[in-house]
Amino acid sequence: MLRVLHVVEKFSSGVGSAIAQYTRSLPHADHYLLSTTAVDAEGDLADQASFAGVFRMGGSVPAKVRRVRQVVAEVHPDVVHAHSSHGGAFARLAVRSGRHHLVYTPHCYGFERRDVGRPARAAFWLAEALLAPNTSVLAACSDREEELSRWRWSRARRVVVPNVAPVAAGPAGRVRGTPPLLAGGGRISPQKDPGFFADVVTAVRREEPDLRAVWLGDGTGDGRAALEDAGVEVTGWLPRSLVLERLADADLYLHSARWEGFPLMVAEATALGVPTLVRPVSSFATVPARVRPADAVAEALACLRDPVRADENLALWAGVLAENTVEVQARRLAEAYARR
Repeated sequence: MLRVLHVVEKFSSGVGSAIAQYTRSLPHADHYLLSTTAVDAEGDLADQASFAGVFRMGGSVPAKVRRVRQVVAEVHPDVVHAHSSHGGAFARLAVRSGRHHLVYTPHCYGFERRDVGRPARAAFWLAEALLAPNTSVLAACSDREEELSRWRWSRARRVVVPNVAPVAAGPAGRVRGTPPLLAGGGRISPQKDPGFFADVVTAVRREEPDLRAVWLGDGTGDGRAALEDAGVEVTGWLPRSLVLERLADADLYLHSARWEGFPLMVAEATALGVPTLVRPVSSFATVPARVRPADAVAEALACLRDPVRADENLALWAGVLAENTVEVQARRLAEAYARR
């Protein structure tokens, strides 16, 4: 049986959900997890995934690199699948792609960040450029990420492994809320820009005073304060079934992130039949349902008030996400994991 070792800094949030879905999409493989966080540290991610074994790492970067080598020696995986910038660095510093089949999924490159200056983004780019040659396959989660993975000096194959909504999601029988409900979500962080979501909620309420708003996720600091000050309910980390239940109740999902790979919650919202708006970031370059910040309030009101506009929004997403299915993900994962 195929053995896959997933290496990630934190088994949490969207990346954790994506890894969990990988284990379900390829159930015939034995999946192992190596992470700095406990498998059950956040929500019900442990219940979403199916791991044959779970390992922990910690300490300094050299200590984590040594731990990757130790676990690889113990598990003898056919595939080492590294996730996100830190996991990608630890795995590719620890093992050589000439000896091991080393797959890397960035889940949004660090040099796409917009909360740091150009020198920091340049450093992230340089790190990725230096590590790219020690990679067997770059398993991007979106077309945009695949484009960014075209390093001229790397012979790594490139495969787009789309993020998908859980099978349990499925289209919901839509009943418009009274009063309407606007949802956002994810880890409260600069990337998700909760302040922008809070500002849109405040502006929409000037036209729809009874509007309800919910943020499906958790975090601390100024971002959480901005949401709560705007009267947004912050749910904290919930079991995935409850997240999907709350999301299905929404009349509109606004993905407020300033940069992205491809967010799982967008796939979930549209699978549930919830109209969805995203900002015009690079990963959504081909998405017709993008909305400029200046137009976000008007577009939100249109989707909330006009069933025809809401249905048009969902039709656009259906075309964009035609290949974001479990079947396609399973096929692409198998392609990424195959040695050539």
